[in-house]
This record gives sequence, C-alpha cells and structure tokens, in this order.
Amino acid sequence: MGGHLFVIEGDLTKIACDAILIPTDDEFRINNHWAKFLDGDHRSELAKFRTDPSGSWGFSQVKSLECVEKKPQVWLGKVGLADGQLDFTNLEPTVREFVGKAADHAKSRGASPIYDWPLPRLAVNIIGSDHGGGSQKKGHLVRGFVCTLSDLAKEHGVDIILVAFGAKSYAAAQRARRQRVGVSDESLRRAWSFEDAPVDLLAAARELAHQAINSHLVMFIGAGVSMGAGLQPWKDLLRDVAAKEAKFSDHALEQLAKRDPRDQATILERRLESLATTLKAVVASRLEAPCYALTHGLLASLPSREAVTTNFDELFETAWTTGNRSLAILPDSAVDTGGRWLLKLHGTVAESQRIILTRSDYLDMPRQYGALIGLVQGLLMMRHMMFVGYSLQDEDFHELIHEVRVAQGYREALKLRGTVLTLQEDELDRELWRQDLVIVPMAKPKVALEAASRQLEMFLDLVGYLSATSAAFFLDETYDELSKDETALRDNLNQLVELLDSDPRSREDDTVAYKVRHFLREELGADGKASDK
Repeated sequence: MGGHLFVIEGDLTKIACDAILIPTDDEFRINNHWAKFLDGDHRSELAKFRTDPSGSWGFSQVKSLECVEKKPQVWLGKVGLADGQLDFTNLEPTVREFVGKAADHAKSRGASPIYDWPLPRLAVNIIGSDHGGGSQKKGHLVRGFVCTLSDLAKEHGVDIILVAFGAKSYAAAQRARRQRVGVSDESLRRAWSFEDAPVDLLAAARELAHQAINSHLVMFIGAGVSMGAGLQPWKDLLRDVAAKEAKFSDHALEQLAKRDPRDQATILERRLESLATTLKAVVASRLEAPCYALTHGLLASLPSREAVTTNFDELFETAWTTGNRSLAILPDSAVDTGGRWLLKLHGTVAESQRIILTRSDYLDMPRQYGALIGLVQGLLMMRHMMFVGYSLQDEDFHELIHEVRVAQGYREALKLRGTVLTLQEDELDRELWRQDLVIVPMAKPKVALEAASRQLEMFLDLVGYLSATSAAFFLDETYDELSKDETALRDNLNQLVELLDSDPRSREDDTVAYKVRHFLREELGADGKASDK
C-alpha cells in the first residue's frame, strides 16, 4: 500500500493524525496562531528549549514535543523568518526531515493514539505563506509543498495531509497538484490507485464532482464519518455506557445487545435517571473530540453549501467553519450566511437535552421536526445527495426515502437523485436500492474496514481535486507562479479591477460596476486579503 498526499482546506491544529509540523525559528519563537495552540500542553517544554536553543536543536531542523493523549504529536520545524521572499528550497530540508523522523516514530510507536489508520498519517500546512516570510511567493511555496510531499508520501509509505488555510490557499494547492498530475483517466488512475475496487471509482468521482461544480451536491453525513476522529460506533458507545455508567451485569449486556438501538437507549435512559444523571448528558460528554477526521476535512473542502447530518457531535461544523467561514446551524440558527447551512436532523451536543436517542424521541420526530424532514425530502427530489458514513439499515433512512416515493406518487420518471458511498460491497443493498439510489462501495466485502475507510478518503480527495477551480486565487499576484499560462487574461482583469476601484459607482450596490467589482474581488481573489496561516 503506497502513501498518498491529501489536500484539504482546514486548520492544522484540529485535524486528526499521528503528527503535525509547527513552524518556528532557531530561538523557538512562535507566532500567536500557533502559540495559542501550544500553550496549554507544551508551555513548560518550550520554556526549557528557550533557555538553551542551540543545544535543544542540536544538528536537527525538527524537534518533537511530548505526546498528548488523543492528540497528534507536535513537531517543531526550524524555518525562521524572512522578508516576504522566502523560497521553498529554504524549507525543503525541514519538511523532508520531519516526514522521515515523524514517519519512523509513528511506525515504531505501534497503535495510533486516535485511530488505527492503515498507514502513519502526518499533516503539514503551507509554511511561510503568511508570517513565515514567503507572503510574496505563495505560488512557488505551494508548488514546492505539493510536489515534495507527493514524493515523500510514496518514498516513506505514509499518508500526508496538506492543510490549506483559506479558499485561496486550497485552490492554489489543487491547481499545483493538477499541473503535476493532469486530468486524463490514465494519470488519475496512477495518482489515485484504488486497490481492488468493485466499481469504477474514477467515473463515480467525476459524476459527483460535476454535481458539486454545478451547485447540485448536498452532503448527508452519518456517524461513520466521526470514527476517524476516534469516536466510537453507536452500538459500541451504548454498550460502553451500559457497562461503565449504568453498571449492567455481563448477562444484562448480552440481553441489551439483542435489542434495537432505540430501545437500548430507552433502557439506559431509565437506568441512568435512577443514578441521578441522564443518558443524553453522558452521550454528549463522550462525543467530545479535540480533532476532526480527515473525512470531515475532505467533505468541508467540497464546493457544496448545503449539508444534513444525523450526528450529534460538532466535528463537521468545526471543519466547515475554518477560516471564519459563516454557517447557519438549523433548525436554531437560521441566520443569513450566504446560503451555507447545516441541518442537524437529530440534534447537537451543544443542546444535549434535545438530541434524538430513545424510541419515544424518534416517534416524536415527525410532529416536532416535520418541517425539517420535509426539507430533506425536498432536497432528495431537487438536488443530488451524497450519503457518507450513513447506514442503509437505519429505520429513519427507510422512512425518509419512503416519504419521498409517496410524494412522487411512485412515478417512474421522477427518480431520487442520490449516491451512497459505502465501505464494503453488499449485493443485497444494491438490489434493494437500485431503483432509488446509486450505491458506490469502496472495497470488496472481505477488505478490512480501516483499509476501506482509507479508500473512501482517497475517493473524496479525488472528488475534491476534480471539483476545484483556480478562481479563488486567480487575480492574487502572489500566486502568479501557478497561472503563468493565463497571464494575459489575469493582467486584463487586474486592469479592470483598477478601473472599477476608481469608479464611485462601484460602491453602489445597485449598479453593474458594483456587481462586477464584487465578483472580481470576492470570487477571483483580487482583494489580496486572504490569510494563509
């Protein structure tokens, strides 16, 4: 199994992995963004290093910090500060040393503290593109990172996540990768080597990318997505609560496991009430995680503005709001966010008393949340929904699809528009849903779930690659290294920006000048204000 480079828009300090690289200088000075992250767990270590910087570094460019439970190990990289013209060649030795040492350390450590990934998992941001001294050569930096990390992933047999902060940085990373890989079927099959896939995953990825580019894709996110962040599967969580908090005997645990999860929750709720607590409070406390999964980051990087989830945790929200991206959380936060919203169909841990757990909770759903269910039904008919981490055996899923069929009157011409991404092939699932949904399994039945989950991550990475454009950074001259083949167009558009900036009418929101100026600045990156931490 060869290593792979993943690209996401996100926050390096919040991604679940084995190790991350934080930039510093030869005196262990760290800017505010990283200092806030390191202060809680590593303040004393940093203070010790600063008393003898040269001795602490020795002959290395990287320095590992102590491991913290359920968090990636932090490595510091000596990259220094510069005048805005930092070149990737200055960073390359540090990046190479980090990947080599962190990979060896992760392999020798054995089990990951977060999740049992098939390969060690490292994460790097685009160092130097903001405070690191390369702010005027971002295009060169991005290309260097993409090319070097792609090679290192294969060389060391590790998965590497390149974490881009902000839309410009993400679009630039995908552009650099596209210039390296291309878009032909042959080149894509080499770069995304899906092992023993039961269906044509490239064709499926192209279709979903097409839906995303045309703003037709709605994500439906289930509990399986959060397992990559270290959260337990729902049945395991219920059993754990029964054993530890509710103090069930071994025999009672066996009997409990035979019941429907909704009835299990009802029984646990009653038992815990007698112990002066509630199941909902216990569940909420167990769904806290310091990092979101790679799958969360990949989904949050897609050009989709609408999502539905049955998850109680807030990991996807964390991933989707990186870089101060606004988001309305429905049903309670119906604010104007430019059309970006997430529907929490079963509630959220932030309001644990309202989450849907027991059978009575589920029976009350149509009455209490009928409008929300209607919204999902409408999306199924008008958009293309992509289901990820969702069980096709869940009763509420069956009820939802049935209601849409009824609304359509079972007319043959009105098909549901949805794709379900599953981990393992199941011929019976495909037969059951073939008239309604496209089932896309990642692996054959006997493939380990961890390997199938990684294949899903690679698939979503490919969808992100195919659906990304250069628009976000196109008019930002600090990225001109990535758009040299379109210099004439870029120069003409920048002249138009200057013309509109000098036109008072471009500040009046009811004029064409305003609309064009807003598009050039907000959509094509002419504002020059994006921050890439």
